[in-house]
Amino acid sequence: MAMENRPYFVLGDAFCNALVGALSGWAGIVWMPHALGFWPGMLVSMAGAMAVTMALALTLFLRWFGAHEVMVPTMIGGMTANMTVCAIAHHHGLAPLDGAWMGALIGLAVLAVTYVANARLTREA
Repeated sequence: MAMENRPYFVLGDAFCNALVGALSGWAGIVWMPHALGFWPGMLVSMAGAMAVTMALALTLFLRWFGAHEVMVPTMIGGMTANMTVCAIAHHHGLAPLDGAWMGALIGLAVLAVTYVANARLTREA
């Protein structure tokens, strides 16, 4: 099954992934308890980002943009954005807005990779 390629769905996917990536990147800075250390702090931050991603995807995005097209890229993008921003913020100081911008870009990059991977896999099947 190919992913939807009509402009409404493509722009919707881009919006969803950018928003989830931005919130996850922001959470990677704001929710990470640095006093716990790197790994425990990252686990706490990732749990919060995963909860936000699931809440957004299940309550808002699935209704208008489809289940597969939203869930796979947003979950991968949210976790990738959170882990990346969290690691960078732990070692180098980042402002929450910087984390949000970085997370949005990571979310969009994950969406592009997901579209390319899906096109290649459906072409080969």
